[in-house]
Amino acid sequence: MSVVSGCPCRKSMLFVYNEVMWLLSPAFFAYGARRIMDGTRFSAIYDWTGRFPEWDKGQGAMDIKSGKETMTPRFWVHAVSVGEVVAASSVIAALKRKFQDAWVLVTTVTETGMKTAKQRIPNADAFAFLPFDIMPFPHWAMQHVRPDVLILTETELWGNLMHAAKKIGSKVALVNGRISDATFARAQTPLGKLAYHWLLSHLDLCLMRSELDAQRILRMGAPSQIVKVVGDVKLDQPQVRLSESVKASLRSELGFFSDHLLFVAGSTHEGEEETILRVYQRLITYLPNLRLLIAPRHLERVERVMMKVESAGLKPVRRSFCTGKPIRQNEVIVLDTVGELAKLYALAAIAFVGGSLIQRGGHNIMEPALHGVPVLFGPHIDNFRPHAELLLREGVGFQVRNENELAEVAFKLLNSEPLRRTLAWKAEQLLSRHRGASDRVANAIAELMGQGTWDTGQGIK
Repeated sequence: MSVVSGCPCRKSMLFVYNEVMWLLSPAFFAYGARRIMDGTRFSAIYDWTGRFPEWDKGQGAMDIKSGKETMTPRFWVHAVSVGEVVAASSVIAALKRKFQDAWVLVTTVTETGMKTAKQRIPNADAFAFLPFDIMPFPHWAMQHVRPDVLILTETELWGNLMHAAKKIGSKVALVNGRISDATFARAQTPLGKLAYHWLLSHLDLCLMRSELDAQRILRMGAPSQIVKVVGDVKLDQPQVRLSESVKASLRSELGFFSDHLLFVAGSTHEGEEETILRVYQRLITYLPNLRLLIAPRHLERVERVMMKVESAGLKPVRRSFCTGKPIRQNEVIVLDTVGELAKLYALAAIAFVGGSLIQRGGHNIMEPALHGVPVLFGPHIDNFRPHAELLLREGVGFQVRNENELAEVAFKLLNSEPLRRTLAWKAEQLLSRHRGASDRVANAIAELMGQGTWDTGQGIK
């Protein structure tokens, strides 16, 4: 049954959803005003209303206004922020391989996500901010773009956006789908059951990253015939091994000597930096050649993190101010640039990934693993549970519950170069066995469009 012309309950849910979104509209518009005051380009207002008067174009982009009739297929890929952009980059690369004449629009919600998208997805044809999910804005956007397929990453289910897509005949696909503990719990409430059943009814395809995620979305109301397990597209990120000359140049720019050991704490949140700093102070008692780089998850917290470093009796150094001056033991680099963390992991002896010592669900623990770097993370890793289980099972990831365990495991790893070499080799072998999800996504979307058949493969075991 069509979502647009379906049963009264679906129409009722659409009405309720729009009433709620209009009640929330002051918050949306306040957010937009703050973004503009913070320096976001003023033309983003048109993006947020779905007008899209002028694209931020990628490299060698085709103009959607010049030959709509011949530009097929056309994809709209939405990735809310940095983590979803990482997933989207692999999917878009696979789509461009599958459909050489494809036109791709990438939308994000956050400014950081937009900057990351332009850096990591240069082969996209256009970039824009996602319209506010309040009618008529998504309708205007869909009328302008008219994608063959609207592709949503991970958990991004926007009711009006999907409804507008279905009204113009577009397919809607969820890729790298994941269902966190919190989302699944909300979906089990009476109101959650109604809401998610309605949201999921818009989907034509659910490509899930793990069997657990597939079982959860089925229990939330997704039709079984559209749910497939294809693996995690984030494992398809290029395993770029920086050359020794590039590493040496980066180390020199940051002020590290060749015998320095670097501890990178990435994507940290409030309540985690204090623990990291205490652990660092404990470690340098035994490892005087150790240095620390902290990368807060949100750049607006850089000043706050620098104050924490000072409160710990250490000296903060902004990454953007690094000029090659040697970093001393009592100095801590605070990352204040966009798009560098993944590269800087390559310099690390060990890495800690934040959002995991506190209840934030964790962040991308596979980024350090792509460089063969041992990964430490806390107990709150719900957002990346399949990754965590994979790394723990293979012995290349380490879960710690508190400061003492973090210090103990970090010391063991930092104190043994042969152990770190063994773990790097094991990480490389692990990743080589679990690649290919992005190509399976592209093949599934081709079948959805009536342009081929595909095989899901075995996915992640």
